[in-house]
Amino acid sequence: MGDQVERDGLTRFCADLAPLRAMLRGPAGAAGRAQVEQVVRAARRGEPVAELIAALDRTDAPDVDGESPRSALPPRLPEVALPPVTGGYVCPVDACNRVESRRAGSPVPRCDVHQQALRFHTDGEPTR
Repeated sequence: MGDQVERDGLTRFCADLAPLRAMLRGPAGAAGRAQVEQVVRAARRGEPVAELIAALDRTDAPDVDGESPRSALPPRLPEVALPPVTGGYVCPVDACNRVESRRAGSPVPRCDVHQQALRFHTDGEPTR
């Protein structure tokens, strides 16, 4: 059970890492960036990160509507009606349960924790 909680936490952290780093850039985000990078270093070493993730400063946490009160990121564009690639992209080192889809012509999703592209997992391939 604890391993699943760890994987789920790392999955959410990995998916949110790029926007989190963008939100924390600049002098005002230095303390938050240090906390985020501490989690990244621990994850790369294969150490437990659930407590570190829980300890992150939650003042930038999304509100009820899912919007961060201090986010300077633009809103997402609506989905374009292109057929999805058959399969999904998964954690390159199998450390978390992250699964991302990809639209035709879009870049391969990346894991900013392990600094690698996510690994393609076909629909017919057995899962963990």
